Amino acid sequence: MIVEKEYTEGRTTFLSADVEYYSGDKKQISANLPVFYNPRMQLNRDISVLLLSGYLEGNNIESMCEPLTGSGIRTLRYLNECPGDFSATVFDVNPAAVETATKNIKQLGFEKRAKVVKGDAKLLLMTESREKRFDYVDVDPFGTPAPYLNASIQSISPHGGLLALTATDMPVLCGAYPKVAMRRYGGFSIRAPFVHELAVRLLEAIAFRIAGLNDCSMTPVAVLSTDHYVRTWVKIKADRKKSNREVEYLGIIRYCQGCMRTQTVPLTAIHEESHFEHDIKDCKGPVRKAGPLWIGSLFDSKILKKTTNLFEQDDASIYHKRVPRILEEMIEENVLLAYPYIDIHVLCDLYNLTPPKNKDVIEYLRNAGYKVARTHFRPTAIRTDASVVDVKSAISELIGR
Repeated sequence: MIVEKEYTEGRTTFLSADVEYYSGDKKQISANLPVFYNPRMQLNRDISVLLLSGYLEGNNIESMCEPLTGSGIRTLRYLNECPGDFSATVFDVNPAAVETATKNIKQLGFEKRAKVVKGDAKLLLMTESREKRFDYVDVDPFGTPAPYLNASIQSISPHGGLLALTATDMPVLCGAYPKVAMRRYGGFSIRAPFVHELAVRLLEAIAFRIAGLNDCSMTPVAVLSTDHYVRTWVKIKADRKKSNREVEYLGIIRYCQGCMRTQTVPLTAIHEESHFEHDIKDCKGPVRKAGPLWIGSLFDSKILKKTTNLFEQDDASIYHKRVPRILEEMIEENVLLAYPYIDIHVLCDLYNLTPPKNKDVIEYLRNAGYKVARTHFRPTAIRTDASVVDVKSAISELIGR
């Protein structure tokens, strides 16, 4: 018999396996829980609920699917906290998870709107969408979402739908295993101060390519990078012409470990002679290359604004305390996504400088005429059209060096 515990997230109360009981002294969430539930992912689910609510202000959803549901909390929160009366189909291969999710659905009174099916996620994505495709598919696995991408995209309505993907295999995406990254995501990862952005862009790129294989376009809606995972929301629509145009948003990002200079190069221009200009005179690298990856936009500004407005009108106390700052930083950085973020602390370590406060660096650069923004990817990082040399000079001035 499973030891259960009642939890509350947002406005939703539900049952799941007692995480503390099964984790013991390890305090580490295991995939071997009788019914999987990770309390540390509440921030992810908070943002997801808000973003889906913002998306629904201009888009219609009749049916959604969560192919790896566990306790069912993600879908339960969508049903309970998002506007509309859309239906939900959730899968899990674990019979205990199916039983718990069914119990939670009944407890919250969603029997007429939600269905739980036991079985393999990839197979069920295809069979359960045969009569009517889904308008929203949310893939939140333990590890990489790559194996579920093709079935997920094929299960989405050809008229357009939303796909959400979470990836927790961060060592792979952040440069520890570049060959595995190429195998899973179709691009090499590298070790760099902006690895979490590279991780997101690798995830977006594989979503684009699999969508393209199915004659679909892929348009980013939002991304999230916190703690031990990255997450992306993209619109999928049957549109091969748009997909052809989107090829220009695939490219590589070059990074010099010697001077922290970055250079973004579209794949369409990769055959041309492209000189890498270092920020420091006589710097000889080494220069690393990440990709192919997505080099286009990451956010839909309208949906992001709607999401933020909804949060501001809501009771902030029911959400994770980091939500307001993350939303603010997403809006800020959206206008400077052409520039990979610069981690001030890493830059200071490189030049043996004492890191000043980020807000002081931002103010100094803005007064000097540069565009600057915070980024939700790293609390110690900024996005700016200033060069690394200019940022270093600003820091030196601020600390009196």
